[in-house]
Amino acid sequence: MDTQVELAARVLRNNTAEAVHYASVAVVDGQGHLTHYLGDPYMTIMARSSIKPFQLLPLITTGAAAAFDFTPKQLAIMCGSHTGSDEHRDVVLSNLKLAGNKPEDLQCGSHWPIGMEMARQYPTSGEDSDPVRHNCSGKHSGFLALARHLGEDIAGYLDPDSQTQQVVKTAVAEYCEFAAEKMDVTIDGCSAPNFSMPLYNLALGFKKLANVEGSSVQQKDAAATIKAAMIAYPEMVSGEKRLDLSIMRSFPRNVVCKIGAESLEGVGFADPCLGIAVKVHDGNQRALGAIIVEVMKQLGIIANMSDFPYLKSEEKPPVRNNRNVITGYIVPDFKLRKA
Repeated sequence: MDTQVELAARVLRNNTAEAVHYASVAVVDGQGHLTHYLGDPYMTIMARSSIKPFQLLPLITTGAAAAFDFTPKQLAIMCGSHTGSDEHRDVVLSNLKLAGNKPEDLQCGSHWPIGMEMARQYPTSGEDSDPVRHNCSGKHSGFLALARHLGEDIAGYLDPDSQTQQVVKTAVAEYCEFAAEKMDVTIDGCSAPNFSMPLYNLALGFKKLANVEGSSVQQKDAAATIKAAMIAYPEMVSGEKRLDLSIMRSFPRNVVCKIGAESLEGVGFADPCLGIAVKVHDGNQRALGAIIVEVMKQLGIIANMSDFPYLKSEEKPPVRNNRNVITGYIVPDFKLRKA
């Protein structure tokens, strides 16, 4: 990456560093001003799944969510990268049914469900070929519902030039305050359009969402609906033993957050009012949690790790070998700079 590079974490085997991870961090305050950073806080990143909460905005502002009578739980999974559990699957199926759509309408593809992969459970009943268990199926069920509401042909709901995806792009750009025409529009892992933006703007978007901000009453009401859904049903946004759920359980009703592929995370706090965005440059997720916890420590959000049992395992993650023996640790090694 053609950007300022700063060390963020070391992977230690005993006392020897055998690998390092570089990262950039952007922290914004209640006024949207950059207050702390590491590396390049304005580096251009592909926002990946971290923008799912913002991609949901048009479903609410157009009246589609109300028209289909989606519940907060159903909206929460539309913001999520879920683990593909039976409960997650049932909620996505209910989303599809309410809007008159079917599983075969999903164009997200399929993969080994995250929860099964984490547990080393091999799919024996076709779970890896079921698009409803895809971690992005919730988001796609929202896109399909929006296309239905707009009267578009659902077969083209992922077309970047469709009305569905154009209103999504406009909503993301407006909420994160980055010009739509400057966004590089690419194709995400789930085949949906994805957008580039500076890391700072991602932090800004999460600060605004956590504090229910918007440029209009309509946008503010939509943000309030999305935040309420995420904090009420964080397990729909994420899943057991995953970073997003650990963060939201650690700060109940005070935080919204969303991970993105290639080691990206956006976090917004209501108290203190701030937004955080972290990007690990090499895309390896193993150091992401440790870096985020260290950022929270340096900002004074975490004073005593004993008060945050859900995040304790992220503070200094162990590295294990094939016999589950601890061979080392991932240790944060940076100091945030003041802007």
